[in-house]
Amino acid sequence: MNVPFFRVDASGNELRYVREVLESGWLTSGGRVLDFEAAFAEATGSKHAIAVNSCTAALHLACEAAGVGPGSEVLVPSVTFTATAEVVEYLGGLVRIADVDPITGLLTPAIVEAALDAHPEIACVIPVHLTGTACRMRGTSGSPGIIDVCEARGVKVVEDAAHAFPARHSDGTPVGSPVGSVACCFSFYANKTITTGEGGMVTTDDDAIASRIRRMRLHGIDRSAWDRHTRIGAAWEYDVVAPGYKYNLTDLAAAIGLAQLERSDASRDARRGIAARYHERLGNREEFALPAVESEADSHAWHLFVIRLRPESGLDRNDFAEELATLGIGTSVHYKPLHHMSVWKKLAEIPETGCPNADTWFEGCLSLPLFPSMTPAEVDAVAGAVETVCVRHRQPAG
Repeated sequence: MNVPFFRVDASGNELRYVREVLESGWLTSGGRVLDFEAAFAEATGSKHAIAVNSCTAALHLACEAAGVGPGSEVLVPSVTFTATAEVVEYLGGLVRIADVDPITGLLTPAIVEAALDAHPEIACVIPVHLTGTACRMRGTSGSPGIIDVCEARGVKVVEDAAHAFPARHSDGTPVGSPVGSVACCFSFYANKTITTGEGGMVTTDDDAIASRIRRMRLHGIDRSAWDRHTRIGAAWEYDVVAPGYKYNLTDLAAAIGLAQLERSDASRDARRGIAARYHERLGNREEFALPAVESEADSHAWHLFVIRLRPESGLDRNDFAEELATLGIGTSVHYKPLHHMSVWKKLAEIPETGCPNADTWFEGCLSLPLFPSMTPAEVDAVAGAVETVCVRHRQPAG
């Protein structure tokens, strides 16, 4: 059986809502975007949700609104997609790369604290909620979270939650709700937990930040085209208050997002069930470690299911992936660390000791298929293929 790494599920109201937008005669940012923003704000417990055309745009706008600019130093984990660092470069800032926890691939409060102590000039930190697991943002007086560490030093935080809808923090609050960060940024790329094809969202409880992002997402114009279109009377007039960007989301994309959001709880439950089945089938394998089972308080989004090959297994990750491909199983790697990338070797500040934990993560990580429409037979086919490859390598040569 062939199982792709991902398959889009558009089995709900996607076609109906898109058809309604087409029939309305208004295709760009308008009423459907407003509806999508309101529904996403409610889902995340945030005061404001601002729709944009990618998570890269979301991060760019959030960092700009947070005051990142020429010369600003921003701490970014090495295990993330390059966009997390690129937005800092767009704004003229300096990317300072940090190592991660070798088990989760996440920034930890201790890693952030050590970096801020060593480099007090850091102005902003971008924690990445990798795979759908939330970083430890808030803690206690004896065990502070990332926000606590940053607040004590006057450092701003912008969350990269591209993988993390609808994850929850350890206190049960949704990722995207107010935890003390400037803003939280989500992705609706094709393979994310909900999709608009391409798209993103910024959540914040700060009125001034929200206002700045709304204006900057569409050329710095002080009034949206939808506002001008729906206003009675002389509605053409507008002003440009800053040199902004072309980052607005269309009503066509928002229509898809609304349909996806309606099924987000069911989709997450499906992902959780698939992860549980993987644990059931593969939990006793010695060759690799599985992602931790979520606690009752924590709520993993299960965007990705990442196994980590143990060095003592003797298995090479790339060979392992290629053998799975010959058995019809799609896989991926999340991610090649930033400090391995040519551009960041030139432009970023990398720790003198390197990022050994990120190296450990990268050398062993492999993402297995995980999407809501996976059938039990497909999940078992993936698990069976993984077991087959492991057994092959345990047999003596010849």
